[in-house]
Amino acid sequence: MLGADYPDFEECMTQPHLRGIRVNTLKFDPRDIDKLGLPLRPCPFSPAGFYLDAPDVSIGHSPWHHAGAFYSQEPSAMSAVTVLDAQPGERILDMCAAPGGKSTQIAAALQGHGLLWSNEYVRKRAQILLANMERMGVRNAVISNTRPDTLADQLEGFFDRVLVDAPCSGEGMFRRDETAIAEWSPEHSAACAVRQRGILDSAARCVRPGGVLVYSTCTFSFCENEDTAAAFLESHPAFDIVDCGVTFGRPGFDRSDRYDLTRSRRIFPMDGSEGHFVAKFQKQGEDVSRSSAAPAAPTARPTDGEKQAAQLFAN
Repeated sequence: MLGADYPDFEECMTQPHLRGIRVNTLKFDPRDIDKLGLPLRPCPFSPAGFYLDAPDVSIGHSPWHHAGAFYSQEPSAMSAVTVLDAQPGERILDMCAAPGGKSTQIAAALQGHGLLWSNEYVRKRAQILLANMERMGVRNAVISNTRPDTLADQLEGFFDRVLVDAPCSGEGMFRRDETAIAEWSPEHSAACAVRQRGILDSAARCVRPGGVLVYSTCTFSFCENEDTAAAFLESHPAFDIVDCGVTFGRPGFDRSDRYDLTRSRRIFPMDGSEGHFVAKFQKQGEDVSRSSAAPAAPTARPTDGEKQAAQLFAN
């Protein structure tokens, strides 16, 4: 898969994984970042994301953490919501939302305007999701605990943007989680791919014409990433794969004669974080970013904390 880049990958896998936090712009102004008292530096995966250069610091006991000023999150895990590009006033569905890192990131992008629907099939995980959404001060959200196909039956064509951060074999977590290594097998990866395609089938039904569907995993597997993206496009001709619009990571692998899978993005440890894959699809119809069908954002422009963070730490 990596060819000449494999030695760099092998070397990175011997190093400690990179920790990160994402500032919650619903509660905290990134211009006050020094108040957190943490050794931080910007990461490329989100304007509000930072590397935490303190491998032994327990941030879970910080009063800032309990107050919802930031969320502890893998830096590369922020990439999918950056690609989703949610805008204030839109209707967004996070189909596989627990424990809440990506949902709370979407909520910050919405800045209280529009609707976020966060779904989690596993009940115990849905309770964790709810706790994190409350801690981060999210008000314009629905939390549900149901099957993806049940959700699609009730909300077909309702959402401007849908995120599927799918359950996967977790190969991208090998550097930080020995359990992921112990649980891995070729059969498990193949089973994940089958489940992912079923979830995507339901997610596709929820996207309105012109809307966006983003698919992400934290694994390296072809069958769960590019091959799943190609299978989705084959069975859903109303969708096209589009450029992710970001510069972090590297292009996906060209695994199809019909679809330009290099428009997806791969993140490897040598790209600055744990493994991740992101693909962006758009449903044919009027572009969601130009359509008046989405609820309009209020004329009073909300404070855009992520842009402030990007400007503050721009080189």
